[in-house]
Amino acid sequence: MEQSKDELWPYFTDTDVLAECAPGCKEMTLKSPHEIEAVLAVGVGSVKPEFDVDVVVTRADRPDALEMTAVGHAPRNEFETTAEMELLETDDGGTTVSWSATADVSGTIASLGGRALKSVTNRLVKKFFADMQQKADEGVDAESQLEAAPEDADDISLESDD
Repeated sequence: MEQSKDELWPYFTDTDVLAECAPGCKEMTLKSPHEIEAVLAVGVGSVKPEFDVDVVVTRADRPDALEMTAVGHAPRNEFETTAEMELLETDDGGTTVSWSATADVSGTIASLGGRALKSVTNRLVKKFFADMQQKADEGVDAESQLEAAPEDADDISLESDD
């Protein structure tokens, strides 16, 4: 991407921009600076579940790194994922975005097999980043809204597991 890390950060942390770029996003609501609720409709072959998704920002090191965990529920389908993104400055002042995610998928959608899921995931990720690039190139207004959850939020959830 031609833009600097500082220029790109607001695009990746503005829920309005994220909602417009996330394939299948029907709705996205910022519940707090570190919590997002979304509704995503994702099709894999003939299976097209609509997920209610809860997202927590677990790391937000502006403008270098962003990490989120998400849990999605749909009838007969479920997923948990952790996605990490790093913004790396290039020699010419632009930015390379490095992205990775791990996911556990269960239910009808998982029965389609890893190859189908990987193919659809790769297509959706490419579309997301292409749409994000277009927003940045057009200079769409974006305002950073996300920050990492407080560290004690993890302690609270761990305590409730006892």
